[in-house]
Amino acid sequence: MANTASVYGAYLKQFKGSARRYFVVKALELTPESSDCRVYNEDANQLIEQIECDILYLDPPYNHRQYGANDHVLETIARYDSPKLRGVTGLRDYPRSDYCKPKAAQAAFTRLIESARAKHILVSYNDEGIISFEETCDILRRRGEPKTFQQVYNRFKADNGRDYKRSETIEYLHYVRVIR
Repeated sequence: MANTASVYGAYLKQFKGSARRYFVVKALELTPESSDCRVYNEDANQLIEQIECDILYLDPPYNHRQYGANDHVLETIARYDSPKLRGVTGLRDYPRSDYCKPKAAQAAFTRLIESARAKHILVSYNDEGIISFEETCDILRRRGEPKTFQQVYNRFKADNGRDYKRSETIEYLHYVRVIR
């Protein structure tokens, strides 16, 4: 559907076949069973103080790249606004999350996990993250004993001319049944 290399700030020069395909956007059918669902567009560390849930799924930014700025087309659709864009690719201005800052990420994640009122916590993170695997597990251990599942993926390569140190990355899914 998109003609980008991973994020909307990296448009491809030639259209991919998938970007040329016809697609239809259908409204989500809501049922009485789904009426109790809620969607939030807020700072997770502020929101966590206001909610309680059975299952908390977290997918925080793992590097300096700010999700909202780089996935700006989706962000603009979600916000239904017309932001002033900057740069060659037309990125929107976006406040930088603590999760994108090496000196602040671990403290922000610790606050989030310690404040979570959930029965189960799932965290998606990878081995290239600002917060190390060991630090992630140590923080999660404060709430229960983490179980970690992993999947190896070929690392995304923006161009063939660049020399990459690694060809693979590991995506972790951490699970904690909250007991404390």
